[in-house]
Amino acid sequence: MKHFFSLTLFSLCTLIAAAQTWEPMAPMPSGRHHPVTFALDGQGYSFTGSDALTGLSSDGYKYDPASDSWSTIASFPGAPRSFAIGYAYNGKGYLGFGLNNFGAQRDIWEFDPSSETWELVTLCPCSPRRHPAFLIKDDKIYIGLGDNAVSADLNDWWVYDMNADTWTQLQSLPALARHHPFHFIADSTIYAGFGHGGPVIYDDWYSYDPDANSWQTMSDFPGEARVAGTQFDHGGYGYVLSGDGSDHWFMNQGEFWQYDAVADAWTQLTSHPGISRWAPGSFVIEDTVYFMGGENRQTGNIESSAWKYTLPAPPEDTTSTDTTVVDTIPPAGIRDITQENLKLFPVPAQNVLHVQSDFTIESIQIVSITGQQVFYRQGHVRMIEVNSLPAGIYVAQIRSESGNVHTLRWMKR
Repeated sequence: MKHFFSLTLFSLCTLIAAAQTWEPMAPMPSGRHHPVTFALDGQGYSFTGSDALTGLSSDGYKYDPASDSWSTIASFPGAPRSFAIGYAYNGKGYLGFGLNNFGAQRDIWEFDPSSETWELVTLCPCSPRRHPAFLIKDDKIYIGLGDNAVSADLNDWWVYDMNADTWTQLQSLPALARHHPFHFIADSTIYAGFGHGGPVIYDDWYSYDPDANSWQTMSDFPGEARVAGTQFDHGGYGYVLSGDGSDHWFMNQGEFWQYDAVADAWTQLTSHPGISRWAPGSFVIEDTVYFMGGENRQTGNIESSAWKYTLPAPPEDTTSTDTTVVDTIPPAGIRDITQENLKLFPVPAQNVLHVQSDFTIESIQIVSITGQQVFYRQGHVRMIEVNSLPAGIYVAQIRSESGNVHTLRWMKR
């Protein structure tokens, strides 16, 4: 069984190592901040935003990952704008809100990639706004937060039923109003938080339940409070990438974090090259995120350079051909991990990891996700001090007296 554990850990490490390198991709034809970006049918798209020459833009670009090239396509037909927001859903792209020369907007448009044409879908009865949260789930568009581009931050929340063509105002975010939040759908759940309200940058985080029309407060973000980055969801996880830090200025690294909705836990991934960027764009094609644009706050330059990164594969159930063990590796960070007659708690652990089992433990080995052994003890163990371990993901291999081996991943905070 030890051979099986080593092979499983090697596979995990190989996947993670392969995903730890950002690679350059073709630069955008024109750098811009606040682009609306999404992927459809294996192609990436960027519309609107602010560029260094004309300011507000309506330009459209398409990216082909096979040839690593951009092409110019028909512009967005609405007035040139920036600070808008978008999302891809059921093979179509959606763009709405933002700021143009006439002020803040409240329109929503639909993009058809087959004809590369736009159609106006609806006008929100809400206040016009720029950089709100904007998500689509079960044929419903959820929108809220943002600001009116003059002085007022907002925390209201609305839904548009795409089939019934109706708008409904929902329960507001139970927190201070804000603009330029982070938002995504992870494990089929809607999330929003962080962002900027007045002089304060937030690190609070919330989930929304459409059935109950209610919000739930989640754990605060463990890193520096942030605003004005890019976000996306993929493989059941949510991701936040780059942006400004708690002083609304650049961070020394373009930080990249993955959110596990089941565990309500964040894991930091490899930062993109250079300092963080204000208001960049991103889209995901297959298992690769493509990152582009934004402003370099240190120099004031609007970036056209772009990078790509292979996302870590979600953990899969692993079954041994050895009949003495049929174990799975659950997602990292699940609170109070239970497997058959075995339980690890609390998770994430900070000072002490407790081990509860209905069987006698012969030995426990803990290794880091890179394969380094950090703990080993023979005999029945009930408690392990972990306060000296660096924060991260670890694998516990627990062997019973009967010879069964249980392999579980857990998180140290």
